[in-house]
Amino acid sequence: MRILFIQPPPRQIQKEEIVVPPLGIAYLAAVLEKRGHKVSIIDGFAEGLDYNSLEERIKENSPDIVGITGMTPVIDNAFRTVKAARKHSKYIVMGGPHVSMVRKKIFDQSPAVDFAIQGEGESSIETLIEKIESGSDISEVPGLITRDFENPPACYIEKLDALPFPARHLLPNERYKYILSKGKVTTIFSSRGCPYQCTFCDKTVFGSKWRARSAGNVLEEIELVVRDYGIKSVVFYDDLFTVKKDRVVEICKGIIERNLDIEWKAEGRVNIVDEETLRWMKKAGCSMIAYGVESGNQKGLDYLNKGTKVEQIRRAFELTRKAGIKPMGYFVLGIPVETYEDEIGTIELAKEIKAAYAQFSVLSPTPGTKLYDDVVKMGWYREINAQNPMDKDLKRPAIINENWDEERLNKILREAHRRFYLSPWYVWQRLKEIKSAKEFFDKAGAGIKLIKWYMGR
Repeated sequence: MRILFIQPPPRQIQKEEIVVPPLGIAYLAAVLEKRGHKVSIIDGFAEGLDYNSLEERIKENSPDIVGITGMTPVIDNAFRTVKAARKHSKYIVMGGPHVSMVRKKIFDQSPAVDFAIQGEGESSIETLIEKIESGSDISEVPGLITRDFENPPACYIEKLDALPFPARHLLPNERYKYILSKGKVTTIFSSRGCPYQCTFCDKTVFGSKWRARSAGNVLEEIELVVRDYGIKSVVFYDDLFTVKKDRVVEICKGIIERNLDIEWKAEGRVNIVDEETLRWMKKAGCSMIAYGVESGNQKGLDYLNKGTKVEQIRRAFELTRKAGIKPMGYFVLGIPVETYEDEIGTIELAKEIKAAYAQFSVLSPTPGTKLYDDVVKMGWYREINAQNPMDKDLKRPAIINENWDEERLNKILREAHRRFYLSPWYVWQRLKEIKSAKEFFDKAGAGIKLIKWYMGR
């Protein structure tokens, strides 16, 4: 069968600082190619397509089945893509995190969808297409959702090494970029799932059980992207890369032994970091580790069930900087048990620990999380305008209670960016790193964009 997967275009064409390959649909494409299907991918976001151009591309492909991925903050783009594809395909299948959150409601939100798949999609899409092709009963396809029934997700894939590498040959690889990376960039999943139980974390697709590819399998993929695609920078998109120290060190040693000249970024956790692992990561080319700090107040960390201490945050950032790796921090604002003054303390902590970069976002309760269930029960759930410069939401899910309203959330969000990014210390640190005119203009452009956002323009 002719199968076309689509990453939806953006709402409007503009310069994007982060454009990464849609690995989810690239994995599905690789699985179906192995089964002999004719598969194509349109990455409408990377290509900056408008919806008229997208529809023309769909028509040219003349697919039997169109598969569309969708994330909640930009789900409106996915629904527009469904409309563009409807008259050019017999079946439309939708998957991705949003489907796994809303499940059967997807047909109310986008009536033109024929099928939806929740959870990990590799085995589900393969089985569904085999059933459609043979005219067989589809009622037992794992993870399949129709207007008539909803099947539980497929069992999580335990042996991730058995999956083919993502079908990067179907992607516009020259168009991918990452704001903190240099040279040609790609992303890699070396594991799926996260064993920790933070209340705000959405695990509707990959779950709580951590499942890892072997170090050898990961190294084979790194070697392939370097050799075949000229990749210079890798962003590990794992929920948490550093779960198992021995595996991390084995990957690092393999990068060194194979002379793989790359820089890379990964996600870490402040309570499972140590000097030896950091030294190996640095030797192997790791340039940045991103930590989910969330809050500088213990009561906020405890509310989110982070399982971390403020002193562990300080220690992790100190050790990371000592190893020569830039530490990045994710911070959430608008935690219901914290006051405005408490969160000024979080902003000051971001400066104290000398985060190389800080991402400040309003805490968002999303369906499928414990936080969502709790705040809905308390009557605190609202959708408001409180986005940081990188957010794509039309409306941001937020928590409104006695400590926080929309005005106060926007005030703390702007104050966080002002105090951190416009502080003399931070500006000086970034200026010292500039090694070329291009870097200067890139950083200047990012600074101007931030100031315009801050000024509300």
